[in-house]
Amino acid sequence: MNVQTDIPLKRLTALCAHDLLPLLSNGEAHVIAVETLELPASATRLDNVLRLRSSGGQEYLHVIEWQGYTDPAVLWRLLGYLAWLGQRHHQQVVIGTVIYLNPASDVGDTLRQTVDGDDLLVWQVPVVRLWEQDAEEAVQRGPLGLAVLSPLMRGATEALVEQVVSQILTDAPLTQQADLLSILGVFAEPLMPTERFVALIGKERLMSSDLITYLVNEKIATIEKEIEKKIEKKIEKKIEKEIEKKYADELQQTRITLSRAIQELVEDTVIFRFPATPAVLVRNIRSCTDAEQLAALHHAILQAPDQPTVEALLTALPTEGGRRSV
Repeated sequence: MNVQTDIPLKRLTALCAHDLLPLLSNGEAHVIAVETLELPASATRLDNVLRLRSSGGQEYLHVIEWQGYTDPAVLWRLLGYLAWLGQRHHQQVVIGTVIYLNPASDVGDTLRQTVDGDDLLVWQVPVVRLWEQDAEEAVQRGPLGLAVLSPLMRGATEALVEQVVSQILTDAPLTQQADLLSILGVFAEPLMPTERFVALIGKERLMSSDLITYLVNEKIATIEKEIEKKIEKKIEKKIEKEIEKKYADELQQTRITLSRAIQELVEDTVIFRFPATPAVLVRNIRSCTDAEQLAALHHAILQAPDQPTVEALLTALPTEGGRRSV
């Protein structure tokens, strides 16, 4: 995966795991759970672990490795995941599949260890190449989860994207529609301008997606890490107070810019969900400048059941003068 697609693909796996089973040749299996497991030797996590039950009643684990960029070590990485899981669940069947998102990410399906021309180890990995799947068939006949992946398949068009939007609005549970539309928008970007996609589904639907909150938080964390790395490199080259202050000021200015962007996002969400909210309360959002607090406020407003709840949240914010609004 990559930064742009990893979160949407994890979310799609969580929402539509059963829909993905035909890609994995597990069409008759039943999904018991979709799990994320902590890897003890690193700070990363193993996402997209399906706990399945076969038609004959046997439980087993199936790891999905979504791959969207060239990585010669991807097959070894999957082998490492399976080895770790096999040690932890040595009495249970553990299998895995690499799903390549595009031809550039495809490094094959076979690990071959050869010495002096002799193959000493050959390990073939089940792989799925999405561009070899038929987009129209996925939309017309496949389950909804595969239809959401159809922009990555052969023959995908803007018209098919519009059909998938209609399917989501018709068939998906109301609680999942916003997230599925957001995921579809990421994959459909090469086929349909973002402005047209937003106009097609409505900005208010995007605003109600938890995925948007996740992406905003991820973007904040990524930008801050990049800035901090730049600062560290500069300080290592020349540790002087004026240099340190200069880049600290840049970091502070970037945080201010990020806070303002999230403030606008929170304001738009309030207006779209509860347009009758008094403007004097909406203005209170500008008094909060902490990006994490703003992200938490945005999530709370998305979950709020009614306007009085939102008004209470906004009333609790300090005003620009430092006093709470009345």
